[in-house]
Amino acid sequence: MRKQWLGICIAASLLAACTSDDGQQQATVAPPQPAVCNGPVVDISGADPVFEPLNATANQDYQRDGKSYKIVQDPSRFSQAGFAAIYDAEPGSNLTASGETFDPAQITAAHPTLPIPSYVRVTNLANGRMIVVRINDRGPYGNDRVISLSRAAADRLNTSNNTKVRIDPIIVAQDGTLSGPGTVCTTVAKQTYALPARPDLSGGMGAASSTTEPMQPQGEVRAISNDTLQSDDPTGAPVKSSGFLGAPTTLATGVLEGSEPTPAPVVTPPASQTAPVTAPAAAQNTPAPAASTNGGYVVQVGAVSDRARAEQYQQRLSQQFGVPGRVEQNGAVWRIQMGPFASKTQASSLQQRLQNEAQLQSFIAEAK
Repeated sequence: MRKQWLGICIAASLLAACTSDDGQQQATVAPPQPAVCNGPVVDISGADPVFEPLNATANQDYQRDGKSYKIVQDPSRFSQAGFAAIYDAEPGSNLTASGETFDPAQITAAHPTLPIPSYVRVTNLANGRMIVVRINDRGPYGNDRVISLSRAAADRLNTSNNTKVRIDPIIVAQDGTLSGPGTVCTTVAKQTYALPARPDLSGGMGAASSTTEPMQPQGEVRAISNDTLQSDDPTGAPVKSSGFLGAPTTLATGVLEGSEPTPAPVVTPPASQTAPVTAPAAAQNTPAPAASTNGGYVVQVGAVSDRARAEQYQQRLSQQFGVPGRVEQNGAVWRIQMGPFASKTQASSLQQRLQNEAQLQSFIAEAK
């Protein structure tokens, strides 16, 4: 009888040693069965999850500063909550653990133990905002932070270095289907749309002989809505948002200042130059969607707290892409919108150009 009790004690000691070996494991939750959605399903945007083979060198267990880190083998049973850091290094200043050049404008993050590359749903527990983030680096270390977000990801979540977040993995199968904790009660909105039709250059001399109508995008193109999101943190005031940088609630002055991307500069020739100015090659090859003064749709590319800055930004975009635009006030912020357009097809054509030619995230909304 005494030997049996001794064996039980030894087994319990070994189990305790396994669970306390890595401090990161204390913050994880291993649900006994897949989570079930008991609330409304909402659309989330961000990085577009695609199947990617795991990086062989970045997914080995390792040690750093005397601490052991074990790579998560089953993300479907992983969930974590804690404070997020913001990775503010200069673009191209270093390489990530995946071997990619770091770019703060990409929606990426660093995590100590999740597989590389992989995708997670990050939720700001103070305001309920969610976004899909691609894990491509290791870190953070030396503090109590559980994830390090790129500047682009942090801006879309409206986080600071003292914001608590929740991390839920999204698993991508080889056929593109999504599963895992990060898909519960959410639908990941695809960020890619059908390209507009190109001009027919077969007429000779490089001139277009005919131009076809833009292709109809696959599925319904609609604005990302977070209206049903609620805060998991009772200490934070819930914030509802209509999508990318479009919070309808009144925000403090300057809260979104500088969050808008900078488009390519438009070069204006001197007044003395009489030769006509030709459009950029990309603009020549892609027909600009026709805007309608009575249109029902606009493409929103951002919002800032300064009206003059918003108008200057809108004018630069109108010059670059050859479409009209407008600035609309919403509480303490000014929305930068392009259009209006008569149909969603025309609006989605401009949306694709914004992404391909200027790497600008945007969404389509109904014109008011």
